Amino acid sequence: MKNALFAAGVAALGFALAPSAQAATFPVGSPNFTASPGPNGTFAGAFFNTGIAAGTFTDTFTFTLPTDGFGSGTVTTSANFLGSANDLDFTSVLINGVEAELFTAGGGVFESAYQNLIPITAGQLNTITVTGFSRGNGAYGGQASFVPTIPEPATWAMMMVGFVMVGAAARYRKRSTNVRYA
Repeated sequence: MKNALFAAGVAALGFALAPSAQAATFPVGSPNFTASPGPNGTFAGAFFNTGIAAGTFTDTFTFTLPTDGFGSGTVTTSANFLGSANDLDFTSVLINGVEAELFTAGGGVFESAYQNLIPITAGQLNTITVTGFSRGNGAYGGQASFVPTIPEPATWAMMMVGFVMVGAAARYRKRSTNVRYA
């Protein structure tokens, strides 16, 4: 009985001292998430979070784009020493629900995640979600890029046929309105 009470007390103390989960959402345009338009409908963005308190965290970065296309991105951490206060571990990185590939280097001090050619839908809320565990003062940073979808060959063919039909109609109309006097 004493052992059961002791175990229950230790468990309760563990839950009381456990760091709480943190969640934050950063829309594009916030200080933690910036984006710049480029030529031909492209966009480039940067996102980050610093000073992440000890415990688990989930950060969500949200954005909407004017055209369909593909997005790619990377996110990295760095720390001075494995297990130090600024050491941070990724649990997952998702771009629109697609999991990025996670890599660890430097014996676990550095982590990175990347994913390429994720479909981005125009006019919908798109997300980058970073989850992990911070040891007290964690930080990470990332970059994202976007290119609009290039029309498929069938789309180009339909546009060309449309141009030919409009040209033919204009030419026919011009011929049929000629007036001749004898």
